[in-house]
Amino acid sequence: MRAHISECCVYLPNPKSLIENISPRISALGVSIVDNGMERVFLFDDGQAVAKAVDGRLLMRVDATTVIASHAIRIVLEVSIFDASALAPAKFVWLPV
Repeated sequence: MRAHISECCVYLPNPKSLIENISPRISALGVSIVDNGMERVFLFDDGQAVAKAVDGRLLMRVDATTVIASHAIRIVLEVSIFDASALAPAKFVWLPV
């Protein structure tokens, strides 16, 4: 069971396209990706991240076995979004679940 769970919601132009753009960047880290149409799941050794585009928003959920893994996965998502988007948010706010 994953002990460290957090969520984040950011408003971005065309979040579905952004998910498409960040997927190759994240898969380059050796991560497995599952695309079920509604959301994309990035599977890491010590956790997973779920990204979903909804009404101009990008919803992200990270769950991991350790605090360090949780922070590392969140950093991977944030850096990938900053690199792929010209209008990335100035700040990401992750809330524990």
